[in-house]
Amino acid sequence: MEWANSIFSFENRSSPSEFIRRIWRTRGVADKAMISVATPYWRIIIVNHSRGPTMVVARGPETRASIVEIPQGADFIGIEFEMGTFMPDLATQSLVDVGREFDAASKSRIKLAGSSWEVPTYENAADFVAALARRGALVRDPVVGQTLLREPVAITERSVQRRFVRATGLTYGTIRQIERAGRAAELLAAGTFIHRAVEIAGYSDQAHMTRSLRRFLGKTPGKLISDDT
Repeated sequence: MEWANSIFSFENRSSPSEFIRRIWRTRGVADKAMISVATPYWRIIIVNHSRGPTMVVARGPETRASIVEIPQGADFIGIEFEMGTFMPDLATQSLVDVGREFDAASKSRIKLAGSSWEVPTYENAADFVAALARRGALVRDPVVGQTLLREPVAITERSVQRRFVRATGLTYGTIRQIERAGRAAELLAAGTFIHRAVEIAGYSDQAHMTRSLRRFLGKTPGKLISDDT
């Protein structure tokens, strides 16, 4: 079983928006399933079926790797949001490790934040996000970014944690664990020896790193190395 980026060919679109991490699209594939890795980001995914209605789903963040079925006969558009971006009317905690489909208002529109919105395309996804922000249906908590950059904030640690969970659905500690697993995978893919990857990524020992990679990425260090050879 492979990761999404090994199965799909993604086209990415840049955006100057402070709310958007990336916009992507990809075409359907014959594979029936993939490994969905842990990620601290949530996203809106538009599933355009060749036969059947378009689906718009909010998904993530994800705290563990999982096997996900790939809809057949469909193309996909994704809007991935910067950390700290959230919808006040949609609890981010309710999206952790699950997907939530938005109700349809018509064949080409969805219900969101008490209004009807046209389903976004790859070309106008940034405009869709900008319109949500103007209406206050999408906001970003600056405390999240400041804390991730280790900048001082004028609130208590308890308040930081509360705002983290509200904006991201995750605790600060969980986000750091996911990022550390990603860093370890990058080191191994670059040819770093396992024992050095343990040290650089900050794990207590190899067993600790193995558990982390299996949980967050669905692969062991050995599997990651063999996949890149």
